[in-house]
Amino acid sequence: MDEFPSRTALKSYSEQQDSTAGKHAEPTSLSQTLIYYIEGNKWWIKVTLRGPTANLPLNYTGEQPTTKRERREFFQSFVRRIDYKWLPLLPYTVTEIILGDATAPGFERELKLNDASGTLQNPNTALKCKVREDPLSVAYPSCEEYPSFRQINHKELTGITEITPGVFWVSHHGKRYISKIVNRPLYRRHDTEVIRKELENLKYFAGVPNIVQAVGVTVSPHPYKSFGWDTGLPPVVTGILLEAYPGGTLQQVLSDRRVTEYHWKQWPIQIGIALNRFHEAKKTHMNLNPSNIVLDADGNAVLIDISGIGGFTPEWCAPEVLGDILPRDLPFEQCQLNDVWAYGKLLSEIASQIRDD
Repeated sequence: MDEFPSRTALKSYSEQQDSTAGKHAEPTSLSQTLIYYIEGNKWWIKVTLRGPTANLPLNYTGEQPTTKRERREFFQSFVRRIDYKWLPLLPYTVTEIILGDATAPGFERELKLNDASGTLQNPNTALKCKVREDPLSVAYPSCEEYPSFRQINHKELTGITEITPGVFWVSHHGKRYISKIVNRPLYRRHDTEVIRKELENLKYFAGVPNIVQAVGVTVSPHPYKSFGWDTGLPPVVTGILLEAYPGGTLQQVLSDRRVTEYHWKQWPIQIGIALNRFHEAKKTHMNLNPSNIVLDADGNAVLIDISGIGGFTPEWCAPEVLGDILPRDLPFEQCQLNDVWAYGKLLSEIASQIRDD
């Protein structure tokens, strides 16, 4: 008897539907994420079928599943039969096994299946698959990349309340902060690069007034840790912990038409000086708008979202930068002029609520 018998733990199931297909059309792909345990180790795996379930050559004689629940149960019963030890699984990430698409990138392998008794068998037609790293798996930076930041165990955070996808109010030892996580909804690998760039800028602008300040990075053991014996693996960064500014965003103030309730005359100076610090460092913000300016307890303006390569808001971009090239990929001089244009529009928005006395 094996000391460490293999087993699978099913995680999330998803389907992709052709937006032009009818309401009851079968999805274009099915995916099942799971963890495969063997010999004291674990592997994260996503099995993806591109095309209908009828494409699985399993000599299936029952009626084809027609509802999402039926498809999920049918597909899950199939992925439990795969003998994963014969595949080149990738450590510290998610291995994607793709069926039904010979043109998919990756290493081609033959899939070996177990029957109900656990013995290996293959269908009459050899079942080929492609094996690659799942491009949607989360890339977690090592905490060794950021030795100057305080490391805070993510389990120590309490009172977690979502503000926007991937951004939360949290408490740590009774004090409120803002947490931005790496594993965001609809994650893309670029999101990790945004986090890296934001940490780079937070380090550069540490202590600079009117620019958001970091408290530290949140860390945890590697979520995709594969080997039970690998006890010396450093923690990974799961997010950034930022100072919280209780005055809310400038967008909220403008929407509520409460500009005159504040010492608003200091805002153009504070925002302008902060922006100038970016440009002196040959950096640009590229998403300057009222939602990315918050107010501290004294009503001072603070610039946030400072990666410079995150999302951009088209209506807050200069018209000449909205072309075929993403604004963040433009030369520094054009990005700088875009910041200046957005700054001018921001001043105009503030001034529109000021009455002449």
